[in-house]
Amino acid sequence: MRRIPKRLWLPLAGLLALGLVAAVLVRTQDDEGGHLAANRAQLKNACGGLLPYGELRGAVPDQVPGTLDEYGTLLEPAQESRSLVNCTLAWQGHGSLQVQAVALASHLPYELKTKDLLAEGYEAPGITGRYTDEGGRLWVVAECPKGLTGRVRPVSQMYVTVALEKASIRKSFRVAVAVADAITKRQNCGSRTPLKAPARVIDTYEEHFDGGKDDYEVDRIDEPGRGVKKCRWISDRRTAPLRGTWITSGDLQESRLLDACQGTRWDELSGEYTDPEPAELEPSSLDAASWSGELGLSAYRDYRRDGDAPGITTPSPGKYTDTKAPESLALWARSQCAGGATYHRVSIRPTLDTQVEEGDEVLLTPDQRAQLSRSVRKVMDSYLTSEGGWPKTQHCHDTELLGEVEE
Repeated sequence: MRRIPKRLWLPLAGLLALGLVAAVLVRTQDDEGGHLAANRAQLKNACGGLLPYGELRGAVPDQVPGTLDEYGTLLEPAQESRSLVNCTLAWQGHGSLQVQAVALASHLPYELKTKDLLAEGYEAPGITGRYTDEGGRLWVVAECPKGLTGRVRPVSQMYVTVALEKASIRKSFRVAVAVADAITKRQNCGSRTPLKAPARVIDTYEEHFDGGKDDYEVDRIDEPGRGVKKCRWISDRRTAPLRGTWITSGDLQESRLLDACQGTRWDELSGEYTDPEPAELEPSSLDAASWSGELGLSAYRDYRRDGDAPGITTPSPGKYTDTKAPESLALWARSQCAGGATYHRVSIRPTLDTQVEEGDEVLLTPDQRAQLSRSVRKVMDSYLTSEGGWPKTQHCHDTELLGEVEE
């Protein structure tokens, strides 16, 4: 064995000393933090192992340990609940993740009225779901045609909600989709159309854009949904149910489970009606929406709770000499579509005399009330039969009318 020359002793001693100092520093850092490995291991197993580790591993901090609270029917005994999964993983001061997955056996905890589907928010094309700033939580609905197990009745849809602090909206969508797909596989419920991680997220109203870091992953559309193909039946002269020049828009989810379109003759940019201006009682706006499967039952309950679904209406206006003009008149129908039993709702808002003071009633003769019924029926017929419209593309058939509702 060769001996180390004396001239190298000092440099080697220095290196050994530096190594000792480095070891002490590393040990000190481990004592103060060093939670990364444990936190990532926790992430892999959290929420029944349903979380997308690759999507979330970069969000795990090193500075503090994670805390986990979870229960659900997909977890171990003594952790069961009516939820498939209800899980919170948090790192104090460094973000948190909340995930809940529930069989859609009763109702979605977010209203699904037409106005809600067309309100400000974020949508991912190809995904049934939305994100709204209110509550900072998004929901996604997935199909399970073979049915979810452990339910009081067969359920073919579930919803997943996600609240992901300190992360982009797109990542929140991707986490929700991944959890839904993981549950679908574990439940072996045979989704015909497995969800795919969204490639983009659309801000449905440009005023949401504030230059924040999250918004750079969101596609901005100056007039989101305006003139969208599935809603052109409202303004296309070949299919338009009502006369006039219509400005159309619709949701951007590209979903086979729900749809929403609206049309108006009021131009926000000019502050005037489109030409020609609608006559008295002629509809100045209209909308149409559909909900399939359990979503249909949930939406119908939302309207029925407020007295705006068939079965809770006032007696037929034909029994009276005069009737009060409704602010809007809706017509409901039910069909069988690709996504299952489907509810359809269309509504019109008649143009009323602008000189009528607020609170005064506008009375309609039976003929005028019948005129409104004919208009809303034309809207429903056009919606159901127009090529390129949602009901046609989803092969809706065996439609029955359920009745009108004055709102």
